[in-house]
Amino acid sequence: MLKIYNTLTKKLDIFKPRNGNVVKMYTCGPTVYARPHIGNYRSYMTEDTLKRWLTYRGYKVKHVMNITDFDHTIIQQVHKTGVPREEMTAASEREFREDLKLLGAIPAEQYPHASKYADSMATIALQLLKKGIAYRDAKGKIFFDISKYSGYGKLTGERINNNRKVTLEEYKRFKAGDFLLWKPCRYGKKGCGDCINTQLGMAEPEWNLQCATMSHECLGDDIDIAMGGWDNRFSHHENTRAVVSALTGKEYSKYWMHLKHLIINGRKMSKRLGNIVRVPELIASGMEPKAVRMMLLSVQYHHRLNFTWDYAKKATKRFESMKKEVGLLKRMNGNGVQNFGSVLKNARFDFESAMDNDLNAARAIAAAEMFVGKCAAMRLSKRQASEALVLLKKFDFAVACIPL
Repeated sequence: MLKIYNTLTKKLDIFKPRNGNVVKMYTCGPTVYARPHIGNYRSYMTEDTLKRWLTYRGYKVKHVMNITDFDHTIIQQVHKTGVPREEMTAASEREFREDLKLLGAIPAEQYPHASKYADSMATIALQLLKKGIAYRDAKGKIFFDISKYSGYGKLTGERINNNRKVTLEEYKRFKAGDFLLWKPCRYGKKGCGDCINTQLGMAEPEWNLQCATMSHECLGDDIDIAMGGWDNRFSHHENTRAVVSALTGKEYSKYWMHLKHLIINGRKMSKRLGNIVRVPELIASGMEPKAVRMMLLSVQYHHRLNFTWDYAKKATKRFESMKKEVGLLKRMNGNGVQNFGSVLKNARFDFESAMDNDLNAARAIAAAEMFVGKCAAMRLSKRQASEALVLLKKFDFAVACIPL
């Protein structure tokens, strides 16, 4: 029985989808102006592992991951580099998909692009205005009125000030207040490269509205799992939840899962700080893609992973040791051992229990590693070795990092 820590309820909840065995899952995807770093891929690989585990447990997962190909950061890069937005985002998205494939991720069912949903964002903004949940200021900007949604703050526990204030800052932590949904183009004319053409004219739909719209359009009124980085809880996820829930009158997502960051040498990894490490760099250092994935899953997602090059070397050594033991298992043709069925049963129990306990992939991989080591030290018959490999293949479907 799968249990996950639900940020919404602040406790470990038994997982039960809204609709039978169908799971609707939305995860925050990349902002495509540069190749993502391994901190981003820690999130993507954890999300992929959850999807794999749900499938392993018999669920049918409909996974949607957005592609942010239009926002302030991208426009800033366009001005800085002179590269057209469409060219920049297409190149970055190709790199993103290459890395996902290399690391063994199962593709999402849909990758909605923010630039393609601008009219839908405008429609939702207008619906919120009609409901009296949003309002326009004198400059035509549209804000969400948090006083009209009583559930605001439930996800993160952020206090709402009695004196509400409008805030224009969307990318830094701020005190709870009304938040921006829509901003008319500052230049007010068609053809502005900083804005996008919509039914409301040239405009800049805000991040708060983007994910809410794409999730609602692709997955409907209510979903089962929303997932992303710890830093997105407030304000992005709190605001996304408010937009969809206020629009539909239903709780947007039944479960919320948030991952702690991968840091580097004890510091935040970010493009701004210039201390990022990308997947191709790890591959160039001699790591196999599965070893990279194993490293990214080596610490349970509720805890930060501190990356160092020494840690990468240790991860490689661990992977190669397990690979060697799997090789021995493939060639094994001994006399056989008694009660091997119990060994298989216990290994499966240990692996599945770890995964069911809040997706503890790190502990599950350790259980698989212990099982391989135990088998390699036995004189298994060819049939027993084959049974062990079949079980390892099942484990690998879930974590996609066992050296088979």
